Amino acid sequence: MASNKPNDSGTFNRLAGRGEEAVTKLVEELSKNPRVTDALGRVMDAKTRIDQSARGAVAQAGLAAADELKELRKQIERLERRLAKLESNEAKSAAKKTTAKKSETKTTPTAKKSTTTKEAADKAPSPAPGRSIGGGSGRGSSAS
Repeated sequence: MASNKPNDSGTFNRLAGRGEEAVTKLVEELSKNPRVTDALGRVMDAKTRIDQSARGAVAQAGLAAADELKELRKQIERLERRLAKLESNEAKSAAKKTTAKKSETKTTPTAKKSTTTKEAADKAPSPAPGRSIGGGSGRGSSAS
């Protein structure tokens, strides 16, 4: 059996070319028509007004815009990476302290000091909502 593949692709390309020419001609004719261009201008103006109204309604409702949410997500990702780095550094330094304490030998028993232990620090309450993201009068704030 003989295949008609080369002939089929030639026909397809020829039909596609004709279709493209017809669409181009139609668009050119429509763009010359003042009614069509006026209608497109009015539609674009209406779209602009609707977009502005929607942005205003979103702001009045107290909701964040999409671009603001995107920036907040990026900031959260940066803070999560920073926290992970700090936690890994803390774990490494704790491991070093543990191995250093094991290698030391005590000659005399000492009284227990009343310093904050890791368990007590872990049980400490979390900051109030919103405080951990930099709001309020926390550390570094000039407000008293």
